[in-house]
Amino acid sequence: NVRTTLVPSSEDAAPSLASGSYGVGGVCDDDDDDDMIREAASGYRVVLDGDADALLSRGLLSLLSDALGGGGEEGEDGTPTTAADALSLEGRDAAELLGVRSVLSEGRNDGLASMTAVAQGQIRRLLGGGDSSGKEDGIDGGVAESASSSGTDQDEDDGRPTVAVLLSGGVDSSVALRLLLRQNYRVTAFYLRIWLEDELSHLGQCPWEDDYAVCRAVCEEAGDVPLETVSLQDQYRDRVVSYTVDDARRGRTPNPDVVCNSRIKFGCFYDAIEGRNFDYVASGHYARLEEGGTDSDGNAIVRLHRAPDPVKDQSYFLSALTQPQLRRVIFPLGNMLKTEVRALAAEFELPNRNRPDSQGLCFLGKVKFDEFLSAYLGDDPGDILDAADNRIIGRHNGLWYHTVGQRRGIGPVLHPVESSKGPWYVVAKDPRRNAVIVSNRYYDEEEEGAAAFDKARSDFYVEDITWIGGTVPSMLRRAEDGGSDGEEEEEGRGPPLWREGHFDIKIRHGPNIVGGSLSLDESIPGGTAGNVRLDAKDKGLAPGQFCVFYDEQGDECLGSGIISERHWATFLSDNNNDDDVEKEEEEEEKEEEGGGDEETT
Repeated sequence: NVRTTLVPSSEDAAPSLASGSYGVGGVCDDDDDDDMIREAASGYRVVLDGDADALLSRGLLSLLSDALGGGGEEGEDGTPTTAADALSLEGRDAAELLGVRSVLSEGRNDGLASMTAVAQGQIRRLLGGGDSSGKEDGIDGGVAESASSSGTDQDEDDGRPTVAVLLSGGVDSSVALRLLLRQNYRVTAFYLRIWLEDELSHLGQCPWEDDYAVCRAVCEEAGDVPLETVSLQDQYRDRVVSYTVDDARRGRTPNPDVVCNSRIKFGCFYDAIEGRNFDYVASGHYARLEEGGTDSDGNAIVRLHRAPDPVKDQSYFLSALTQPQLRRVIFPLGNMLKTEVRALAAEFELPNRNRPDSQGLCFLGKVKFDEFLSAYLGDDPGDILDAADNRIIGRHNGLWYHTVGQRRGIGPVLHPVESSKGPWYVVAKDPRRNAVIVSNRYYDEEEEGAAAFDKARSDFYVEDITWIGGTVPSMLRRAEDGGSDGEEEEEGRGPPLWREGHFDIKIRHGPNIVGGSLSLDESIPGGTAGNVRLDAKDKGLAPGQFCVFYDEQGDECLGSGIISERHWATFLSDNNNDDDVEKEEEEEEKEEEGGGDEETT
């Protein structure tokens, strides 16, 4: 967050300003009259301050303050002594003056140049009049830097709909931005900084620098589209990283991308731009939105549909969004194939048109997930057990390094004599005993004992169900007249509220989708939990995974839930004859009933 103040060199040297703070008043009638601005700037010196999330960025800001301010004295090193001198700097001149250009990465040099450009823009506005909204003073405690040199006033109402575009530096969001411009939207781009720079810098180079440089190039190529950077690192740490680490510690399989969309990109970001009066928020996600029906308040219901590209479809990651979130969203790529997007990137001559698609979690960049978990959780060795007889056949380094259905990485931690009997697959984890359960019969249908995994691969309990339409789908509701469809009432209860419904289901992102039935739990209010039975066995069902429900045509995404630990408890009890498992589950349920202050996923 860069803040610039101009201070007269002497009482008689400088023209008077309406205010000494950024964005108010001026002495020039024409913002474009650079000569007049420079003449006025010669009577002032620059005082620069601000803040940044990362220690290195704060250090660079401090150096830039010295470079632009110069302490108000003439120096032999060429350091600017007036605001006019500061305006004369170009590109990486500041890094050259400070003697740090050769030791900074390309991204850091660009970042320092960007800070310089922001300060120069503020100097011009102070001297030439202009936007006094204070946009560049920061959004929600973060950085808001303009990459536009055109002076475009986004608050000017020209009748066009306004849209805030989430720009990542990738091809998809860049094409989405260009399509919106083509469709005559008034666009402002936003780059979200969620990379945990200070905490994870030892694991690799921070990717956000390169991404932001690409975003600037995309915006400049598109005609100086305003670009602002919003830092949501604290929010991401509190709402996504903590969830990921806690779930992994408990032996679950978290999905940070689903949570990031619902809590950050279409959650905290909405809060960050509140008051800016954007009509829409857009991103480069592959999913379709259609309006259909109204809710009890008369609001149109926005329905989420799969994209035509089955591989790129991202409805799975968007399945936890709510109606208030979806009503503001535009997905420009929703009806497109990836090949069509690549073709448009070439047609638009985007600077990143040949950039490969990003892989992995949004906040890790090139860092491997296991390295991230190791940095936060370290190692916690435990036994690896053969599911057939509970024999110890190896030692793992931590439950969080393994997930159900996984084969990769098991061999090296098995005893050599057992490794030769593979392939081995993870079939369950037992957090109580800190044990990983494996089997070499997981996929062998004809082998004795393989049937033991049938139920574990097709039946599970799902909790924390949220329905995109805001209510339980009609296919699960019984007749509103109170009829029980022939089922008897349980003693002490009224007629059943729900009936079994059949859906298309996704257990993970990708083109694979399978049929299955859901029976909501009558004992859980609101229809937020129930039993799922898949029509075909899955390769690995793990607590913490999101189970996403689609209509039977596999087109409309209706909602999602999370696979519960009850899945493992039943499997361990059935296959290990361990009576303590059931006791452990009962104790956990009692703790949950008494601990209402804990945040649920």
